[in-house]
Amino acid sequence: MRRVALAAPLAILLVAGGCTQGPDTESAICVGVPEIALQGRVTDVANVLSGPDETRLSDLLATYERATGHQMVIATTNGLGAATPMEFATCLGRRWGIGDKQRNDGILILVAPSQRQSAIAVGYGLEKALTDVEAKAVIRDMAPSFQNGDYAGGLSKGIDAIAAQTGEKP
Repeated sequence: MRRVALAAPLAILLVAGGCTQGPDTESAICVGVPEIALQGRVTDVANVLSGPDETRLSDLLATYERATGHQMVIATTNGLGAATPMEFATCLGRRWGIGDKQRNDGILILVAPSQRQSAIAVGYGLEKALTDVEAKAVIRDMAPSFQNGDYAGGLSKGIDAIAAQTGEKP
């Protein structure tokens, strides 16, 4: 599992570690991670996105999936429970079965606004396409928008940057 952390007012982490194990594969990292129901490509539990923003982001994610075959989803949460952002993102990706199980190519972008933390969980099948250096660039692209409360803008930048590294831009 590779991890990248940047020192910034908003703590942002990158996780590689298999989003696609599926809902039947709970592990120790899921201890303390609250159950969150998948609501589509965008699951906005923290309620930081407007309806039109959710629709626009969902459309971008659908376009990305059609173009690349890789599934990417977004989740926001009000809290991380006892989990770290890395554990939370990886656990959600596994519970929800993000990506193709054989290719292990799921991507989950997690934002916990009240705790000023984010994480990106990437399946091992994409770790060569989205290296640590490239992931740092994604993080740098999203962070200023998040720090200004523009979650939709930051997530759009993140989707575009990830798409540029892993396939076609939506």
